[in-house]
Amino acid sequence: MRRVYLLLVAAFFVSASVLARAQSPEDVLHAPDGNTMERIASITIPPLANAPFQATVTAVWTKHLADGTTTTVRNHRLVVRDNRGRIYQERRSLVPDGSSQRSQVFRIEISDPAAHIKYFCDPSLQRCELRSYYMPLTEPVVPAGELGDGQRYLSRASLGTKTIEGLETIGTRETITIQTGVIGNNAPVENTKEFWFSPKLDLNLQVLRLDPLHGDQLFNVTGLRLAEPDQRLFVLPRDCKVVDMRENSRTGNTAASAR
Repeated sequence: MRRVYLLLVAAFFVSASVLARAQSPEDVLHAPDGNTMERIASITIPPLANAPFQATVTAVWTKHLADGTTTTVRNHRLVVRDNRGRIYQERRSLVPDGSSQRSQVFRIEISDPAAHIKYFCDPSLQRCELRSYYMPLTEPVVPAGELGDGQRYLSRASLGTKTIEGLETIGTRETITIQTGVIGNNAPVENTKEFWFSPKLDLNLQVLRLDPLHGDQLFNVTGLRLAEPDQRLFVLPRDCKVVDMRENSRTGNTAASAR
C-alpha cells in the first residue's frame, strides 16, 4: 500500500512539473487570437402563393487578391415553393472550386407565410427551432439618385430581357457609388448588381454582384420545375423536437414534439 501511495505522489509531482514547463513564459508565443469571418446571402425566395416551383440554386463566390490571385468557392442547394407560398430550402457549406470536398447541408428551413412561422432544422429534421416569420411579398423600388444623407448614389440601367430556364426575365443593373471617406475609403467605391427577374415567379433567376470589398458573387437558378412539389417536404417527423423561440410563445414549455 505504501508503494502505491509513493507512486501516486511521484506521478503527481511529475505531472505538475510537466504542466509548469508547458505554461512557462518561454513556451508562450502569443495570447489567443480571433479570426475574420464572412458570409454571403443567397437569392431570396418570396412566399408567393399559386406560383409553385422546385429548383437548384448555385452560388459561386470569387475574391480577387492584391497580387492577382483569385480564390473561388461554390455550393448548390434545393429550393421549393408550393401553391400556398410555403418554402422549403437547404443551406449548404461552401467548398473550394475544383476540390474533392462535397458541399454539406448544415440547415433546412421551412417557412409558412399564412401561419407566420419558420422552422430552422438540423439536416436530420430531429430538432428544429421555431421562429416568427413575416416577409413582405414585394418591396418598394428605391428611386435612382442620392441615398440617405447623400453619401451614396444609386444609378440604374435596363439590360433588356432574356429567357432563363424557359421563362422570360427582365434585366436590371444597379450601381451604388460610395463617396470618399464614408467607409474610410480614400476614393469612391462602386458596388454593382445585375438582376434577371422572372415576373411569373416573382423571383430573381440570376444575380451577379460585383463587390470590390467582398468579392464577386454569381447566383443561378437551374433545373427549374413549375409544378406543385411533394407536400411531405413541409411536414416535420413526429419525433422531431421543436424548440419554440418566438417571443410571445403561448405555451409554458419551449420544447415539444412535432404533430
